[in-house]
Parts: sequence; C-alpha cells; structure tokens
Amino acid sequence: MVRLVLPRFFGRLATGATLPAVRAGVVGAAVSVAGSYSRGLLPRSAKDQALATGVTAACHYLVTATAAAAAESIALYASGDHTVRDRKAPSTALVATDLGMVVTGILVERALPPHPDEPMQRSLTRFVAHFAMMGGTASSIVTVIDEVLRVVPGGRYVRNRSLLIDALAGAVLATVAVNGRHRRAARFGLVDPDRPAVTRASVGDTARAAGIGVSAGAGLLAVAAAEQFIAHQASRALFGHVGSVEIGSPLSGHAVALGLFGATGLAAFVVVKRRTERHGDVVEAAYPEPPTNPWVTAGPRSLIDFDAIGKEGRRFVLMTLTADEIEAVMGEPAENPVRVVAGYEAAGTTAQRAELCLLEMEAVGAFERSVICVASPTGVGYVSYVFAESLEYLTLGDCAIVMPQYALVPSALALSDTGDGAELQRLVLAGINAKLSQLPVGNRPKVVQFGESLGAQVALDIAHPQGAKVYQALGVDAGLYLGVPFRTEAWNTWIHHRERFDPDLTLVAVSEPGALATLGADRRNSMRHLMVVHHDDPVNKFGYRVAVRPPWWMGKPETRPPKVPREVLWRPITTFILTLVDLKNGMQFTPGSFVRRGHDYRIDTAEAVRAAFGLECSPEQAAAIEAALRKREVDWARRRLVARKFAAARDSINSTLSKWGVNLPKASLIPDSIPNMDLSGYLDSMPDMNAPMTFVVADQDPNPSAP
Repeated sequence: MVRLVLPRFFGRLATGATLPAVRAGVVGAAVSVAGSYSRGLLPRSAKDQALATGVTAACHYLVTATAAAAAESIALYASGDHTVRDRKAPSTALVATDLGMVVTGILVERALPPHPDEPMQRSLTRFVAHFAMMGGTASSIVTVIDEVLRVVPGGRYVRNRSLLIDALAGAVLATVAVNGRHRRAARFGLVDPDRPAVTRASVGDTARAAGIGVSAGAGLLAVAAAEQFIAHQASRALFGHVGSVEIGSPLSGHAVALGLFGATGLAAFVVVKRRTERHGDVVEAAYPEPPTNPWVTAGPRSLIDFDAIGKEGRRFVLMTLTADEIEAVMGEPAENPVRVVAGYEAAGTTAQRAELCLLEMEAVGAFERSVICVASPTGVGYVSYVFAESLEYLTLGDCAIVMPQYALVPSALALSDTGDGAELQRLVLAGINAKLSQLPVGNRPKVVQFGESLGAQVALDIAHPQGAKVYQALGVDAGLYLGVPFRTEAWNTWIHHRERFDPDLTLVAVSEPGALATLGADRRNSMRHLMVVHHDDPVNKFGYRVAVRPPWWMGKPETRPPKVPREVLWRPITTFILTLVDLKNGMQFTPGSFVRRGHDYRIDTAEAVRAAFGLECSPEQAAAIEAALRKREVDWARRRLVARKFAAARDSINSTLSKWGVNLPKASLIPDSIPNMDLSGYLDSMPDMNAPMTFVVADQDPNPSAP
C-alpha cells in the first residue's frame, strides 16, 4: 500500500499545477529552516525545535508567497493591457519586477537602519521591504528555473509545476545560510558552548520530535495547498473592474489568504500563552481551611474572608512561617511574622482595595513590625514563597508582607490590568506613608517594596513617567525587583534615559546579586533599588516588536549581554518564534532545585533580599536559610501533589460508590481534604469504609430480571 501511495503522492507533487507565488513561497519556507536552528537564549528540546521549524517555515511561506504575488501582479499590470485574469506574466517583465523589488528592499533597509527607539511605522516599513526583497528573490529563482527547464530535454513536463525542484533550490540556499552561521561562530566564538541550541534527547523524545517534524512537513504542504486554494478562490471572487483595471489579481487573493492565516495564528498564539501561564495550577485540596494564625489575613483578627483572596492568596497566608520555625533555622529568638492579602474580590474598586488593605494591616498588627514590605503580586495574585520566607528568616519574623491584589487571572490575561496594579501599589504606599508620618521618626518601620515578573513591572511603574524620585516621595526606603518584564515602562525608560529617570543613581541592575561586588563603593552606597535580571531571561527580552525589529540585546556581537549568542543573526519572524519558545522554557522549574537559569530567581532571592534591604546574617545562618528554603518548597510541593492525587481518587471512589447504588451516610464518604495529608491515619479512622460492604460484586448479575 505504501509503495503505491508514496510514488503517486510525489508524482502529483511534481506535476500538479501550482501557482507561481506558491512555488516562491516554498522556496522562502525552505530557506527559513536554517535560521530556525539558530541558538536562542535557552536550549530547546527536540520537540520544541520541530515545532519552531514548522511554524517558522509556514510563516515564511505565507509572507514570501504574498510578496511574490505582488511582483506577479505588478508584472501583469505593467505588460499589455490591464487585464489579469487567466493571464501569465511575461518572464522578462516578471524578472524585471522581481529585481526591482530586490533593489528597493535593499535600499530601504540601508536607508532605515534599525534603532531601539524607532517608531513602529519605521519598523513595519523595513519589514515590508525585507520580505519584498525575499519575495522578489524567490520569484526570480522560480522564473529562472522555468526558463532553464524550457530548454532542457524533458523539462517541459515539470516546467511551471515542480514544487520539488523549487524546494531543492531552497535547500541549497539554506545550506549556504548554515555555512554562513558556522563562519560567524568561528569569527565571534560561541558564548557558553555547553548550551547548544537543541538539548540531547532520549530515544523516545527523538521519536516524538521526528513525528512532529514529519507532521510539520505535512502541515506545510497542507498550508501551501490551502493557501493556494484560498488565494485562487479569493481572486476569482474579487474579479471585477475599477475603471479599466481588474482587481482580482494574484496579490489580492494571496493577501486574503495571508490575512486569514494570520488571524488564525494570532488566536493560536493567545491560546499557547494562556496554557503556558496556567500550566502550574493545581487543586486547592492542600489548603482547605482558613488559618488559625492571628497575624495573617483570613485569621481570627482579619477583616477579609478566606474566599476573597484567591488560590494564591490562600496559599500565601497558610504557608506563613511561625516563630518556632524561624528559631529552628536561625538559632535566635524570633516572633511571628505578619502576612496581609488585600483580596481582589474583597472590594469593588482600586481605591476601596487600598483602603481595605490599610485597615487590614492595622487589624493583624502589620504596623507593629520593624519592616513593612509591600509586595506586588503577579496577575494571578502570587508572591514568591522563597522571597517571603527569606525576608521572614532574615528579620527573625519582625516583618509584615503586604500583598495588594489587582487581578486574579494568569499574567497573560492581566497585562491590561497593570495600570490598576500600579495605582493600587501607589495608593497603599501613600497610605502607609501617611500613617507612619504621624509616628516619631525613631519608631517608624522601614518600608520596602518587592516584585517579581509582572509584579516587578507593577512595582517599578509606580514611578513612571515622573522618575525614581517618586519612590522616595512615597516613603519607600528600598526595593527589590526580580525578572523585570520587557514591557515595564520604568525599566525601558531607565535603560535608554538613565540620567533623566534616575539622576541620583538609586537604581542598579545586575544579573546576579554577587555582581554587586564589582561595583564601586559609591555606586553601592547610592543604591536604593536593586533589579536582578538574568542575561538569559526571555521574560525580560521577549517583545512583540522582535518580529519586525532587532531587539536591543541583539546588537553588534561584541556588545551583546553574556549568554546571548554572538553568532546569531536577527531574522524577522524567526527570532520572534525562537524567543517565544525560550519564553516557555524559561518558566520551567523543579521544586527544591534552585538554578540560575531563565526566569528562575529562587537561587538569587535570599542573597538579593540581604543586599537590597540591608539585612545581615552569619554565613552559617545564610547556609541554613538556603537549605530550609529548598526543603520547605519540596515539602509543600509534595503536599499539593498528594492533595491533587487524593482529590482525584476521592472523586472517583465517591462517584463509583454512587453508581453502584451504595448510599453511605455523608460522614462515611471521603471528605474534600485530609488534615496534614495523613492518608494512613485518615483511612485507619474510617471503620465504616473498612468494614465489609453489604453489596455483591460478581461476574454475573445474581438476580437477573425476568425475560
């Protein structure tokens, strides 16, 4: 069967009628494959590579085919009359048009070199010029191939039809591109050669990646076939005249197809981002009851209900360290720390949440601590447990961590809420400052702020656009920001206009806390706000404009940050797709395993807290804190995993018993949670479940109904 199908498939591929623009698109797709294997900020799995290559090839096919269709339309309009339907552009006119597009594209790229602060219109103009050049090049290759085949014996059978020959031409160009990459690597050297583009994969991973690669190839053929069909039908549907000019040109048909595929791709991109943000969600069986701790939100003294602080808020308050736990690690007397969550659902407006937050701080004793930290959460309402525990250890519990929630959705869906988040952070800090101004100077707690990922964006942006002096005006003594996102307005202004945004040099950015030792004493003394951003963190370096403009971190090879490959060229669309894959891989963490990689800042947190907030501890205490942080993270991850498995088993058992017709008393059913995840103790305490059942399970129905 395979022997019959494959020859028929490739025979149809070689001889089936194909639009010229489609063939040019195949050339563009083949050339793009080489660029998709460029190294990124992080290594990719074989599966990721197969997906990246497939998506890259499909995107380049669509834009190259559309550009080639534009060249064909221009050649048709420029030759003879203004009719285009069922006409083929003369080869001479088409090659001339192709060369004109190539020259124009080169001139535009030379005239409009990329700049980090350039307006989007300039970026899009250069982007269109680049793909006009690519489309013209691919179209001229296809046209030349046809003319060569015309004079080659037997060539008339595949002339104007052969996708295989076009793909072969694209493969030759791809080989040239790969060779150029190797030459650049030899010239500039490989940064961190132990981190290849693609990680080694097991046999199973390789097999899955191969399957994805085959599927991607088949998918590209399907995209080409579908795009050709849509373009052809759209051109026919648009057939008509504006004056004496027919508008149903190849360009109009391929433009419609590009728009449809682009809308589909955008929708898929949004879905992927949402799934990436939701990947770590687990059920709440591990956090079933409100806390009994009087020093936290939802406890006995709190004004806010347990149900009003969201999943992450409930985790946050229930994971608060106790004085005994702190003493066991630090070897010194400690007190119970305070944790406050101003629940998003506890009030209806930003102003009301800020007012409630201040009232809650008074209710649970936040103003009685010597350090008050206003920690801006991510969109889902999450503040790093590693940070919170580090601060509680280092202050011996003499701290209050305040979390004002501005949303309860994944960060990908909360991007439009960051303005509200910054306003909420600003109002809470202003309220704290007003409260403390009434106290004697010597009795005022130290006020600091913290943010990680989207929380860092919110916390930093309270000073935009006025500048860093806003932090001091709001009474913020120090700040720590981990993994600052690319879209943070304060970060971007500071990067490009430091002297205007921060004339007093209070902000410092390093790739790890240990790098502070390389700064001069004056610079360290002026620091009030510390930003820790890994060189390979894609959350900081990702950006939608990467698709049409080189990012700041891909400048001249010798000026790039460490861990950014120097031999890699920026490529429109391709670099965006590879950075998107990096974005996914940069947020993959293993409980208890702290590594300095991507968007994982757990290994830096305790040291960064000491450096940013001026907290001291002995080397022995620092080592004990690091060990405790890892152990607690594993313990809590185990609890959540057991809770999730237990919840699934509970639902299955109760559902099965119900189907069997076993009407157990409610007290005998498996409940929603188990205290402390003690499964063995719980099962031993259920004699009703251990006692013999009164129903029969048999291979046959013991009481068959009468016929």
